[in-house]
Amino acid sequence: MKSLLLITLLLCVFSGLPAQNLQYANFEPTIFPDRLMLSISGDRATSRTVSWRTAYEITESVGEIAILDASPKFDDKVMKVTGTNSPWEEGSQTSMGHKVIFENLQTETKYAYRVGDGKNWSEWFQFKTSSATAKPFSFIYHGDVQNDIKSLGSRTLRQAYSHFPGSDFMLFAGDIVSRSNEEYWREFFYAGDWIFGTMPSIVTPGNHEFDSNEGKSRTFSKHWNQIYQMPENTPSEKYKNRNYFFDYQGVRFVSLDSPSLGNYPEDSTLVLGWLEKTLASNPNRWTVVFTHYPIYSCSQGRNNERYRNAVQPILEKYNVDLVLAGHDHTYCRGFNTENVMAKGKNAPLYVVSVSGPKMYGLNTSFWSDRMASMTQLYQHISINSDKLEFKSFTVAGDLYDHFIISKNVSGKNKFKEGGELDQIKWRTEIPENALEKYSEEELKNYKLKFKLTKH
Repeated sequence: MKSLLLITLLLCVFSGLPAQNLQYANFEPTIFPDRLMLSISGDRATSRTVSWRTAYEITESVGEIAILDASPKFDDKVMKVTGTNSPWEEGSQTSMGHKVIFENLQTETKYAYRVGDGKNWSEWFQFKTSSATAKPFSFIYHGDVQNDIKSLGSRTLRQAYSHFPGSDFMLFAGDIVSRSNEEYWREFFYAGDWIFGTMPSIVTPGNHEFDSNEGKSRTFSKHWNQIYQMPENTPSEKYKNRNYFFDYQGVRFVSLDSPSLGNYPEDSTLVLGWLEKTLASNPNRWTVVFTHYPIYSCSQGRNNERYRNAVQPILEKYNVDLVLAGHDHTYCRGFNTENVMAKGKNAPLYVVSVSGPKMYGLNTSFWSDRMASMTQLYQHISINSDKLEFKSFTVAGDLYDHFIISKNVSGKNKFKEGGELDQIKWRTEIPENALEKYSEEELKNYKLKFKLTKH
């Protein structure tokens, strides 16, 4: 520990950084907390969870929290909470992971908090608790970040936060990193930095959260449960922080770990039964399901038919309003009305999006009403009693898609597109590396499709 501290101080001297800012001088863990992640795990109105990382030798986990005060002198108002710790990566002795849960907070109240070991602290972060009742709120939705996160994925995370800093949380539809190893998580935390300690993250796993072991069954991320703390209403301990739900100011959000249905088919009855029970018992007016695999594929050469056949009937049966997905590295938005509208039910609206720079080509089924390729996007979704408003923006901050779903007193939905969409040019370029996936006939139909729509 002494040698680590000496190296720490020397780095500060030569870099010109004050000691308390050393955690930003390099990517190795130090005595100071880094990689803070704010989660909503318990009661949404009265609790928050924070995870962070330090050098392995740090085995004290402490959080301090106080109702936000504009004065820098609020020591007498601070409440101290003891947390837990375990190796940042399972089986490793290179760094230590920590968690603390702040509970019994006041609803709709701003707080300041910091974490550390009782001597070495993070900076003070701020957040606001939510309401215990149905009230207007908004959140940011990201598709796959996954690749080149430091270089290019970072700009989407930062632009989304800069555009909508008042959002209640960020929702990630899986494939947060391409591989759950130190290299990718380093980039992810570099990209989000203090944002992750300020605005809570809500997550569902993607297929890249599973390690591919040659000749062996796929194993789940060794970092996921260390970083995230989601509600503990999972169908089994095996799916902790992966399959869960939470009710937030009039909306039930459901995370469905779609890759696990393929990786562990023996559990499909358990997981799908849990999904149906979760939707059937929903007391809220709105329902949002977020999952990695799209119900309807958006990119050329993909078609998750088995997943769709297993999950879609349940979504339709319980009138899910919105289904948010990733995986396809393109953008699509639309309904499937074949069987739903005829029964007088609300049709789920399916959205697929991508935040990172990895891009595929759009498929030629053209099931969706709005599409995009070769475009990094983020979405802002606001919900207020009888109205859900969805806006998708390019990483440049330009509006790309906009719709509103209105719900009447009997719960029936009415859909309306934003009038400005007629003036927004579709982005439908096929990436060079995706051209080989199209037949000549498909390419012909693709060009014809967008020529006919004058885009």
